[in-house]
Amino acid sequence: MSITQNLTISISSSSSSFLSPSSFNSRSQVSLPVKSVSICKCVATPQEAETAYKTRVSRNENLGKLQAGYLFPEIARRRSAHLLKYPDAKIISLGIGDTTEPIPEVITSALAKKSHALSTLEGYSGYGAEQGEKPLRSAIASTFYPDLGIEDDDIFVSDGAKCDISRLQIVFGSNVKMAVQDPSYPAYVDSSVIMGQTGLYQKDVQKFANIEYMRCNPENGFFPDLSSLSRPDIIFFCSPNNPYRCCSNKGATGPTSSVC
Repeated sequence: MSITQNLTISISSSSSSFLSPSSFNSRSQVSLPVKSVSICKCVATPQEAETAYKTRVSRNENLGKLQAGYLFPEIARRRSAHLLKYPDAKIISLGIGDTTEPIPEVITSALAKKSHALSTLEGYSGYGAEQGEKPLRSAIASTFYPDLGIEDDDIFVSDGAKCDISRLQIVFGSNVKMAVQDPSYPAYVDSSVIMGQTGLYQKDVQKFANIEYMRCNPENGFFPDLSSLSRPDIIFFCSPNNPYRCCSNKGATGPTSSVC
């Protein structure tokens, strides 16, 4: 006669839903022959032991210089906190500048038509040109630059200006000094920090070292005094400026070529 004994399974300190005690049915027990009685105990690796392990691949130390979170999520958090405290407040948002009107139907229809064509043998094209489809680049050149001598080969279609800003930084490397309008779009400074073009963040003045902040305010017409710059290698100059929308004419921007 075979004698069996229930096998007790002890689960402790496990974060796995599969191994949690509630996942086992008390009516379903495992039986083993008496000659091979054992106690099986599954113990999860402590979380601190997992996070303490380091690989030999080091992280880009410049990422540690970035301060707080990205600007626009921080603005959204502060706005939510303000509305929670003052629910009847009427806020004029100067944050991310989100759109307020729907996309024109002519654009959405063209996108839908092109997307559907990709589901057919006749319309499927696979990977396109790295610079963007030639018909699109030709249309951009003829529509927006008809009298400027800009051709389709002078145009490339990318996934957005923010990504292009970072790609331009790769071209210049880290051994450069940059200047930026203040205030300005945060991607200029953040990409420079990640590339190693800046020093540490100075909390007393809330600015990064090795960056020239070109102050733009009502007193100077929201245009920086270029004569005061110490000949930086790169100037991030945006017109119309983001966030204060001020446009600069050719006479004002001309001196930029003499300060780099």
